[in-house]
Amino acid sequence: MVLAVTIISCNKTTNPIPEPDPTEKKIVINLTNSIVKTEQIDSASIVFKKQGSLNPVFQRLIKGTNTLETTIDGLSAGEWTAELDLYTRKQADGKSYEHITSKTFAITSATGTITINGPTLQTTDGWKKRLVLSTSDNDIVVIIPVDVTDPYFEIRTRELQWNFFSVERTAVSGTAVVANKKWVCNNDCPGNDRLIYNSDEFIPFSDIIKTSSWTRNEIVISVGNLQNQQFNDFVHEWNF
Repeated sequence: MVLAVTIISCNKTTNPIPEPDPTEKKIVINLTNSIVKTEQIDSASIVFKKQGSLNPVFQRLIKGTNTLETTIDGLSAGEWTAELDLYTRKQADGKSYEHITSKTFAITSATGTITINGPTLQTTDGWKKRLVLSTSDNDIVVIIPVDVTDPYFEIRTRELQWNFFSVERTAVSGTAVVANKKWVCNNDCPGNDRLIYNSDEFIPFSDIIKTSSWTRNEIVISVGNLQNQQFNDFVHEWNF
């Protein structure tokens, strides 16, 4: 006698548990408690610099609700510095401003959102505020620190006709001159990028006014053409 044995095979179907979506890496500038609001910003950018690398990464910051942000998914693991630059439209005082700061951070597999608080009225918030002055067509733009003790200055030009550049700073007490210093370009600037910026030239001037009494402080930036004697002067005063 032959026994027929039927073997029934059961196939089990398993539903794999989906992996969670990777967390997006991004930098967010929180403007909720900032003196600068999203609608006041004309442009905003960030430059990433990796430790040990000579190749910076430039990105625009995108406006959100009380935020500015950009992805950092494309940045490799390591130590980075983010240099932020915000430009405002004209404010209630009729002037435009630049706000800058720098932040170091590390990129790892666990990095998610890195939040930086926007500029405030506090001098310890890590932001620097600078005044932006320009010709009506923005052919010439000069940038002056709001902090009178900051020695920085910057000059940008578009047209090649401008070949004279000078910066003079003077502090007085009544009619007496407390400090004075002048810088003039020695025919070797600006370069091909049409940009001049300096943080060192006026350090001696800044050191004097930090420890001296004065009633008025003035900076005059002049940009001109020596051949046709056309000059543009940009003046800013601090009064105490």
